[in-house]
Amino acid sequence: MFDTDAKKTVFTYIKAFLYLVRSHVYYQLSFKKKFTHIAAVPNVWGIWNVVVFGPNISLGKGVVIVAGNGYRTNLSTIKLGDIEGSITIGDNVLVMNGVRISSASSITIGDGCMLGNFCYLSDSDWHDIHDRTCMPGGSAPIVLERGAWIGDSAIVLKGVRIGENSIVGAGAVVTKDVPPNVIVAGNPARVVKKLDPEKIILHGEWERKKQMQQPPITVRREARR
Repeated sequence: MFDTDAKKTVFTYIKAFLYLVRSHVYYQLSFKKKFTHIAAVPNVWGIWNVVVFGPNISLGKGVVIVAGNGYRTNLSTIKLGDIEGSITIGDNVLVMNGVRISSASSITIGDGCMLGNFCYLSDSDWHDIHDRTCMPGGSAPIVLERGAWIGDSAIVLKGVRIGENSIVGAGAVVTKDVPPNVIVAGNPARVVKKLDPEKIILHGEWERKKQMQQPPITVRREARR
C-alpha cells in the first residue's frame, strides 16, 4: 500500500500528464488552426486562456506565451472590406499574462521582444473621432524592432516604432517613435535613460549569454632565455 505522500506524488504526476495530453489535443485540433502560420510549436502556459481572433496572425520560432491564473491573452485582427489587420510575431518572443494586441493595419513584433503583463498594442482608434458609427477610424502600423521590451500595463498606440533593444517602462503611454537603445517612461513616454547595446542579451540568446560569461582567454608568453 502507498503511504499518503506517495499517493499525492502519483496523483500530481497523473494530473500533470493529463494536462499535457489535453493541451496537445487542443493545440492540434483547434489552437494552431487559428493562425495563418506557425514556424514552430510555441511554448504556451494556459493555452485555453489565449484568445486568437481574425486573419493574418503568425508566430515565429521559440515563442513563449504565458496566460495563466485566468488572465486572458488576446491576439485579434479585423477585416472590414478592404481593411485587413495583421499581427506578425517573430522568433523568441515572450508574451506575458493579459497582453492585448489589436490590429486593423499591421503590428510587427521583432525577434527577441518581450511584452509585459497587461500591456496593450493597438494600431487603430477603432472608431472615427467624429462619426463614431464609422469603424475602424484612423489606423497606422506599429513596429517593435528586435529586442524591444514593453513593460507591464504600458500602451503603444498607432503609428509607433519602438527602436531596437529599447524598453518602455511600466504604465507608459507611447504616442511617438522611440529611438534604439533607450528607456522611455511616463505619459506621454519620454526618454529617461540610454542603454549600452553591447551589454544586452535578448530573450532566447542562451548561447550568447554563455559566451559573455566565459572568462577571457589569456596567452602566456614564455620568457626568452
